[in-house]
Parts: sequence; C-alpha cells; structure tokens
Amino acid sequence: MSKILYRSSTNDTTDSKSGSEESFREEWLPPLAPIALKGYKASTRHKLMTEELSNNIRNLLPPRLQLFDEWSLVYSMDQDGISINTLYSKCNLNHQLNELKRQKQLEKGYGDHIVSQMILTNGHVHDNKRPLGYVMVIRDSKGNRFGCYLNEHLHPMEHRRYYGNGECFLWKLEKIHKNSTQDTDLDHHRFKAFMYTGINDNIIYSNHDFIAIGSSKGQNGLWIGSNLLEGVSYRCDTFGNEVLNGIGDRGDSSSFGDSVVGKFKILGLEIWRIGTLE
Repeated sequence: MSKILYRSSTNDTTDSKSGSEESFREEWLPPLAPIALKGYKASTRHKLMTEELSNNIRNLLPPRLQLFDEWSLVYSMDQDGISINTLYSKCNLNHQLNELKRQKQLEKGYGDHIVSQMILTNGHVHDNKRPLGYVMVIRDSKGNRFGCYLNEHLHPMEHRRYYGNGECFLWKLEKIHKNSTQDTDLDHHRFKAFMYTGINDNIIYSNHDFIAIGSSKGQNGLWIGSNLLEGVSYRCDTFGNEVLNGIGDRGDSSSFGDSVVGKFKILGLEIWRIGTLE
C-alpha cells in the first residue's frame, strides 16, 4: 500500500490518514517547528535533502520523532567519500557520540577540551535508549530521488539476520510532467511512501557486500551494492512498493522474467539522524 502526499507552499499536507486520532491532532495540537538540517559543509556541491522532502517524511514518522526539529547529517557521499565501510563507521552510535562530544569541545574551548579528555574513558560503549531514526536519500544518474526511513542505524551483520521494525518504510519522489505555456521547469515531483505491510519481517539486512531494505522471493525493495555506485529496486511484499527509481510500477525499469526491476547508478547518497544522542 502506498501513501501519496502533496505539499503546498503553505505547508498544508493531504494524505491517506483518517480517523479521530488524526482529527484530534490537527485540531488541537500546535504546529510543529520547522526542521533545521544540520551537517552540510559550505563546500558541499550536491545537497539531496530539502525542507519540503524532510517535511513529507516527517509526517510519516512515529509521533515521538516528529517532535524533533533538528536533523543531523550522519553520512554524505559528497562529503565523506564513496565507501560502505565509511558509511557503517559514520552510522555507528559510538562514532556519532564521539563526533557530538568533539563538536561540543570545540565550541567550549581548549580548557574544557582538556578536562573532558581527562574524564572520558576510552572504549566507552554507547547504550542509547533515546528514540532515534534514520533517513536515507539516494539520487541516481537520471535525477530520481528515493530512499527509506529506518528505525535503526545501518550496521554489518555477521550472520544472515534481518533487523528493523514496522516503523520502517520506503519512499520516492515521482516526477510529474505538467503542461505549461510558460518557459519554466515543467518537472514537478510527488512524494510517495510505501509502508510496512506485515507480510514478512524482511525489513533491513546489511553486510559488507550490500545493503538490502525489504525482500520477497529474493528480490529487494531497495538494494545497494558494496561499491555504493549501483543499485536495484524491485517490488517486494515487505512494503508493497513500486519500483523506486521510476514513475508508477515501471518508469525507468525493465522486465526480468515475471518481475519488474529498476536498475540505477548512484550519484549521491546521504543518511540523516533524527533524535538526540544525549
């Protein structure tokens, strides 16, 4: 099942949710604060996350995570290089916590930095009980943007075991061509999300050879190779999704037996953290 969101310039959103809970939220709860995207460098050329995209994703997050108005860039292919090992390292909670502490030390100054170094214990294992979520954004060679929301950070599994829960979902920005007589950009985008169906528990599987989100009959909703340069998207039972790198069920895809497969080349990839570490 897919969810389609249309966002106007006034930030009004219409989706397929209904019921008394949603009506209560819209009528009585104050509007959420705008999202601040933290982590882009001044030299970053290609920024994949936008305010509109983050708002569309935010609307589908668990309520406890919708309250966070600051998203932190954990990994960026543009800023950190193309390496699955670097991606896993950047996603590691200990690494994220150390980066946060290092940034705070720089802000406090040298004196506090020395004191902190004396207090900190090497080999600290971070046991985070705070709510966290992660958003992956991919841009392919044809300008498509798509990705997923994950309730856990990506990490390599030594044994073949899926992880993640039913809060995870796949999403894509579908290109829409609108007729116009004006000399303007005719390409518009519609946000579409594909929620967990409950048919199987094949949500996240990752190792040093690939990253896979969703699976049925050996076909993944989103599959990324170890070089982070190529990927594939199938329709899968886990999320009941369309091929992510195309329009509708086919788009930039091709037939492979009885399946529809969308192969793509990756030009950009980002992972964002939602929630605080401390």
